[in-house]
Amino acid sequence: MCEREQRNKEIEQEAEVWRRQVERRVLSTHSLIADPTLEKATFETYHCYNQEDEQNKRRMLELVDQIKAGVIMNIFITGASNAGKSHLAISALKELNKKSQEEYARSALFVNSDALMRRIKNSFNDDSEKLTESKAIELLTRVDYLVIDDLGSEVGDTDNEKRTAPDFIQRVWYGISTGRQGKVTIVTTNLTGLALAKLYDKKTVNRLTAHLEQIEFEEAQKGKGRKTPASLV
Repeated sequence: MCEREQRNKEIEQEAEVWRRQVERRVLSTHSLIADPTLEKATFETYHCYNQEDEQNKRRMLELVDQIKAGVIMNIFITGASNAGKSHLAISALKELNKKSQEEYARSALFVNSDALMRRIKNSFNDDSEKLTESKAIELLTRVDYLVIDDLGSEVGDTDNEKRTAPDFIQRVWYGISTGRQGKVTIVTTNLTGLALAKLYDKKTVNRLTAHLEQIEFEEAQKGKGRKTPASLV
């Protein structure tokens, strides 16, 4: 190999390292996290209060290993509020985003659904808001791993059985679910499958639930305490 070819190869390698570094920083620079305690949440800080918690944590760790091995899936984490769904989801995302294993260093993003839609809605009347509908769809579609946190909260009164998501929300989730086919998406929600089917377009739901793995919190939350340790609050 001549000197020029060697130098070109070195430049390509340096560019790839830089690209990976930029991609990895997406999680910290572009995530929309409604609960600031989640910023320090990891599998290590996830406290198990009962057998169901232990089983769900173990199951998520197993799914993370499968994803690292190249398996494509969508994961739905369901159950009541304060069950630890978001903590479990962001822990998985951080594990997948780790730099220690360079081959697994991929881009990741955590987005609270209500915060996302508020930002997009603001862009309709505020030119200073940079997260427009098209940019949001592009960003959430591009990343390798995505967490959609608290899906359904952006709609509001989900107890109203006749309520459906507004048109712009339907467009956003349709665009994201279409663009993320063949990628890993993790969704946390308090809603049942039936409620999701009533809120959103059928194609959107079908794409978000393709290659589905589900983690359910079924036990009552009363008396369980917070999943996030007091030191993180």
